[in-house]
Amino acid sequence: MAGDINYPPADPTSPSPDYAAMLPYNKSARTRLPSETGGQLVPDRRVTEILAYTGFVDAAAKLFEERGDKELLRRTATDDRIDQLWVSGPLRDTITDYALLDTPADASDHHGLVVRIDLDRARTDNMWEYK
Repeated sequence: MAGDINYPPADPTSPSPDYAAMLPYNKSARTRLPSETGGQLVPDRRVTEILAYTGFVDAAAKLFEERGDKELLRRTATDDRIDQLWVSGPLRDTITDYALLDTPADASDHHGLVVRIDLDRARTDNMWEYK
């Protein structure tokens, strides 16, 4: 699943949002209520935390965990890494590369995402099935 998720990544090691660059309507949609957080702006990670909790894997965060390359976690939009690519748990080990497309510079207000997967590495012993 890939797209403009519009919520900060579940992984708190991702850079904090740039609140100075964030438009007011994005602040209202992407942060927790100050009354819930002691008056501070805190990223609202609930949507992406549910994705992670249910077994989906953030491709950029997974490769960052393996490689430690902070470029994998850079912002995909002006203020945060809201564009994300997630795979199901059985595809976790298939992710071999991830990149942002940031040229041409004026193509969009968001970067494109590219992920490379190797389906020969897919887990077949733990398939997700609908019941």
